[in-house]
Amino acid sequence: MKKYLFLFILLFRIYPSICQHSFFIQGFVKDSASHAPLKDLEVVVINNEIYTKTNHQGYFIIPVSEKKLYNLMLFIPGYRSLHTQIQSSKNDTILLFMSPSIVTMDEVVITGTRFATNIKETPILTQIVSSQKIAISGSSQITTALSNTLPGLDFYNEGSGMTFQMQGIEAKYTLFLIDGERIAGENHDNIDYFRLGASNIEKIEIVKGASSTLYGSNAIGGVINLITRTPDKPFEANVYGKYSKFNELESGLNIGFKKNNFSSFTDFNRKSTNGYDLTPETKDNYTVEPYSVYNAFQKLTFSPNTKLSFVVKGGYFRRERFDVSAIPAHPLYEDYNTGISSTYKLNKNTDISAVYHFDHYESFNILEKLNDQKKKIYSNVQQTFQLAAKNTKTFAKKIEKNNLIAGVELFKDNMFSERIQDSSKGITNINFFAMDELKFHKKYTFIGGIRYDHYLESSSSFSPKISFMYSLKKLNYRATYGYGFRVPSIKEMYYDFDLGFIFVKGNPNLKPEYSQYGSLSVEYSHKRNNASIHLYVNKVTDMIHDVLFANTSNGYTYININKANIRGFDFIQHFYISKNLSINGGYSYTYAYDMIKKEELSGFSKHSEIIGIDYTWNKNNYTGICSFSGKISSKKTFDNFNEAAYSFVKDSYPAYSLWKVALIQTFLNKAIEINMGITNIFNYKTQTELINIDPGRRFYGMLTISIDKLTDNFKK
Repeated sequence: MKKYLFLFILLFRIYPSICQHSFFIQGFVKDSASHAPLKDLEVVVINNEIYTKTNHQGYFIIPVSEKKLYNLMLFIPGYRSLHTQIQSSKNDTILLFMSPSIVTMDEVVITGTRFATNIKETPILTQIVSSQKIAISGSSQITTALSNTLPGLDFYNEGSGMTFQMQGIEAKYTLFLIDGERIAGENHDNIDYFRLGASNIEKIEIVKGASSTLYGSNAIGGVINLITRTPDKPFEANVYGKYSKFNELESGLNIGFKKNNFSSFTDFNRKSTNGYDLTPETKDNYTVEPYSVYNAFQKLTFSPNTKLSFVVKGGYFRRERFDVSAIPAHPLYEDYNTGISSTYKLNKNTDISAVYHFDHYESFNILEKLNDQKKKIYSNVQQTFQLAAKNTKTFAKKIEKNNLIAGVELFKDNMFSERIQDSSKGITNINFFAMDELKFHKKYTFIGGIRYDHYLESSSSFSPKISFMYSLKKLNYRATYGYGFRVPSIKEMYYDFDLGFIFVKGNPNLKPEYSQYGSLSVEYSHKRNNASIHLYVNKVTDMIHDVLFANTSNGYTYININKANIRGFDFIQHFYISKNLSINGGYSYTYAYDMIKKEELSGFSKHSEIIGIDYTWNKNNYTGICSFSGKISSKKTFDNFNEAAYSFVKDSYPAYSLWKVALIQTFLNKAIEINMGITNIFNYKTQTELINIDPGRRFYGMLTISIDKLTDNFKK
């Protein structure tokens, strides 16, 4: 550990000297008709990942390293996005005007290419769940917002934990990230989704399909990246509380401030519930057991000058599940993580970044008031060291844009548990990646990338990817072909334990799983209408599956046995009837077939649909949103183990639909917000013990008080 720390410090000691002169891009943004200042408008320096928001006077300021023309994009809901070039200076201030628009579809994304890019201009199709959609979900959990917003993505409870399906394959094939960093804590082929709280999230970016070129293992099905908040005001503070059925309580507090080149964001939240039992005939067997969850998050940003910047983050998570069948012992899950990243601007075209990330997740049974001992189930520690360089230089007149990123990464994954061989096993990965984005003649954009991963304990993998986009005024055509892979987990290779009624034996000879992914998409955007259709094929080989030991009645291991062919399409539609009223819908068709077993894969719905109607208003000091939404899912088929027959049998879960209505009303210039609604309006309840979709109709109410906005009102 000390040698890594020494290298990290040495990296910054050898940075070139800092430029003595500072330049700025600053100005005011106003409504073109009323000349009223536009507050909370997003200002982005394209291809430089520099981002800020306007204050209550419509003012923004961005420090830059040199005097030159910079490409900016400005956007805010309800206005046409503005693309402009601004000359940086030491003290000049500009005045910009933006025109109201019924529709705006512009958004900045970073996940697909690791460059801040307008969503319309990237060849890699990216979907976004905004902070507004997260708020409308009425939940502190990101999983609810994702499940209700995107067709073909289903979260549900199965056995002892939560899982999901996306594009026909299991959760282990989709990589979850927070600000581009991996999340530790694999349990039952899933991360602990209770860690994904919504209170500190600005937006969510979803890239479907093989994405291993930039992100490595587990990105066969895609990447879901949670972007955390960065304060943009001198002071902001919010306190909130929520109550719903089953004595579900949520509360939280976040505080942020920004002064000069320093900012801080702190978030605390708690959630608890009494749980519920949908099978009362079975004693001491809750469908969802009572639990309590605590989350704490801290993010600091600092720029000592225009060339150098730092981001420091840390978090703590605790989930206590009160297993009514195991009192006084019950499961406890904890995680603490930290990380530091820095970016240094070598010259006008090149940035160098360094990242260190540490994540420690553990699970154990706590014996309350009994010998004061902890019986550890497992402890998972992940560390990431990364160096990367970005270059935006244009090499030819015909090339309008050239974004190149290349980097090296060391990733260490260790597990400590009584359930694995020798009580400790680890995986070490060294990789190199590079991706280049070229834009020709404003219409053609090409991306080519390659990644090489070497695992010291097993094998090596190459992951190439190419994407192409052809742009017209109203239409964008995209095509992608790429490789994905997933290395066997420590659990799959080294598990070795016996619970009495069942035993599991890992297989250290497992090979990585590989995929080939191809997609075609067309996007239409014009005035009030935005629509897209996305067709894909994903072929996965050497899939790892659990199989029963011969001549035993209670044991299994893992082997590379399956080969899957997955194909389907997604259709997304956003239509704005007026400035205040919008309709959105989506349909997903998925077909996932096991080529070895000659049967469909387990756990997916062939058909999935979403629909939503949103009405917004803004009058005087009052704003509001009324939302009606629904999700429809077709039948799911599962592989269920039959103890009597000692074999896996097919069980099915029937089709279902869930509908919801939500109302968000703000008062006193958004200082007070009331969020209330009804989930599962028609009182649908889980039909079998196999999985848990929903416990039935629930009313909820949530109150949020913005302390800084409330103070501003009193000052007036």
